[in-house]
Amino acid sequence: MTTLPHNLAELIVTELDMLWTAHRAVGLDGYMCLYTPTEQVPFRNKQAGLKFWFGPNDCEAAAAQIVEHYNHGHLPNSSLLLNPIVHAKNDDGSYKPLGSGIVWCTSLSLGIDVLKDESAERLWQLGVLASPFHRGDSERAGLKILTFCESAQSPADDGKTVAGCRELYDLANINSEQYVHYYLLSGISYLSNNGLFHHPDIAALFPKNALKDKVSREKIVKDSSVSVQNIINAAYCWNSYERHHSLYQKFGTNPDDVEGNMRYFNLVARDVDLFDATGPMRKEAEEMFEFLIPGLIPRGCVTLLAASGGTGKSSLAHQLCVMAAIDYEPGEEAPRWLGQRLAIEKCKGVCIYFSGEDGPPIINARAAVFDPLGRARRLMFQRTNFGDNVSFVQHLKRLHKIPDVPIMVIDPARKYLTGDEDDAGVVSDFFEAIEEFAIAKGTSVIVVHHLQKNAEPKSAHEVLDLLRGSQVFIDRPRVVIGMFRDGPYTIAGLAKNNIPPNLGMVMEERVFARDPKRLSLIWLPGHEGIRNANLSPEELEKLAEEARKEGR
Repeated sequence: MTTLPHNLAELIVTELDMLWTAHRAVGLDGYMCLYTPTEQVPFRNKQAGLKFWFGPNDCEAAAAQIVEHYNHGHLPNSSLLLNPIVHAKNDDGSYKPLGSGIVWCTSLSLGIDVLKDESAERLWQLGVLASPFHRGDSERAGLKILTFCESAQSPADDGKTVAGCRELYDLANINSEQYVHYYLLSGISYLSNNGLFHHPDIAALFPKNALKDKVSREKIVKDSSVSVQNIINAAYCWNSYERHHSLYQKFGTNPDDVEGNMRYFNLVARDVDLFDATGPMRKEAEEMFEFLIPGLIPRGCVTLLAASGGTGKSSLAHQLCVMAAIDYEPGEEAPRWLGQRLAIEKCKGVCIYFSGEDGPPIINARAAVFDPLGRARRLMFQRTNFGDNVSFVQHLKRLHKIPDVPIMVIDPARKYLTGDEDDAGVVSDFFEAIEEFAIAKGTSVIVVHHLQKNAEPKSAHEVLDLLRGSQVFIDRPRVVIGMFRDGPYTIAGLAKNNIPPNLGMVMEERVFARDPKRLSLIWLPGHEGIRNANLSPEELEKLAEEARKEGR
């Protein structure tokens, strides 16, 4: 039994009026038909052979017919189907099919079949609308598929569909041949030989408020119309590539390319996995290194920021999170971090800072310096307590649901390990989890790590040999940025770099003066006279002003 939605008639009127809007957009006018099949297969109805013809101004009367025969969702009832093809009424009272301003398809997941995401993806890529049917507890029981046409489509030879309907069914690749040509209205349940199917609301196919009034419906029809020929071409390619989603995605929807593309597929014995590893079109071949900080911090990788205590590494990591969490105005200059511009176009999501040592008083004090206007609204702070018996790795899995995480700072590493930092297994498990997150989300994960007690490196490269804990801290990061103090200066450079050299990594060590007022590092050009001097507050202010002017 299905409970009748209190606004069912309104939902139906909206859907029927939307369809008439699409028909009128391509110059069609006349009648559509509500009906029940004359047989009890594949749909079961209390009254078979019903027909109700209605025009563009009769949508409310049509909705009333549906509600009446639907019997408030109580069985037995008759769930009227729709023939979306527009007909002309002849003088003798018969009806002649003219065509349609929409192309549609009903693809239902039968039995234990599972709806795959790729079914909807192929349709969406063509501009086709698709939304899941429900059946019982499943909300993924097939797809209601619909698209508006740029021109009127003539009835197909079967008299039940138009050009493009069969192609939509092929692209969905859901085996339900007996249902393909039917149009099931949203809001009501249809009892079939394979269960009770229900599409909740036609609005689920569209952006919010797209169907709220006549003007909105006319706009969405105009903006969403597609070329049916593109659908036909796509289906031809899909079938020619033997319905391998991998091949279809790589090769595209141009029929002229099919013969040549299949030749390469045959060269690898028609093995999809072997093909995915072959040639310039191999799987992930289009993926290239992207940077959050060009030359220093790549995306989708783990970077280790290592220095002894008191060097300012936590402040530096915090500052970068703040920079990335600000929504900059058009034309506003991107800030620099260790002398390199932040790629602000890559910083669109939530920036996460795990602070394992510094509590709210210190975090808030630094934030007041780094972000006095409170612009870093996308910055999320996390500590070390994630709930009863919830580990860092488990909490990280929870954070996977955030759509976009440009940067994640973990400060320091040892606070988020499940055991001793000298235990290679413990550290490997930690890196396994953060690497998985970095790769899956395209996130720049920055791990802050300490050096051995009393370590005094004289170069960035020496930092690598002085890292505290397991060898894993050296092996697993793709980049290690080493920092150390040299008198009044801070030196920073790459201690390790597994990035291809043609991508412009910063290879030199850079010299910075620390500005305690702003908790920031000022990059100096680095001549010896300045490097060995003790700088006064006035000199620091002058250097900071010069650096701002020169964009350092």
